[in-house]
Amino acid sequence: VMATVLYANDHPVLWNLISNGGSTVGNNIVDNGDSVLVGEGTFSGAPYAFSYRVYWTNGIFFSLVCSGTPHSCVLDGLNSRRTLEISGTGSGTMTLSGVHFKDGDHNGGALRIESSALVSLKCCKLSANSYGIARIYAGGSGTTLNLYTTSFVTDYRGYDIYGDSSASVTIRSTCPPDWSGTPTAGSYLYLEEYYSDISGTSKSFDIGTCSLSCP
Repeated sequence: VMATVLYANDHPVLWNLISNGGSTVGNNIVDNGDSVLVGEGTFSGAPYAFSYRVYWTNGIFFSLVCSGTPHSCVLDGLNSRRTLEISGTGSGTMTLSGVHFKDGDHNGGALRIESSALVSLKCCKLSANSYGIARIYAGGSGTTLNLYTTSFVTDYRGYDIYGDSSASVTIRSTCPPDWSGTPTAGSYLYLEEYYSDISGTSKSFDIGTCSLSCP
């Protein structure tokens, strides 16, 4: 079965496509393996998945891809909510590409990844976290996070990445698979391992000359 490509040019459309966790869920949830192309601009405001979550996915996997230049598609927690929580990904890997997670709140203000979720970040950016332990929280046995060319705007208001309870996090100093070029190294990250494994580089990486390779 071929994956479907869906488009989201505003927050309500995106929320209805991907947010299936909690008591309030979207009305047009993607199928496993689909791709969601996100329009340029800022996505914020109601509806919310929960009182402190904007988007919440549960047991599904898909690709969330910025349709413009990397970081031009902004998921904004408005300093009051976690932008995205991923509770398991079923039988596949969730891929987030080129998205800017901004002004999150709570532990894992940008991303909270748990329940054996498999997640890959490609050329994403995380900036400002008003409160909490970390911008990214990855927790639980079987939870695996790979970061390629992921940029953090570090302000030391909490950890950049907090690994918890047997989660595995790998921070890579290379462009994503199928991309060519070389990323640009940035500042050292503020990391915490609590009975977990964070491996690879300990630096933030910006796009540099990374670009998608075409056959």
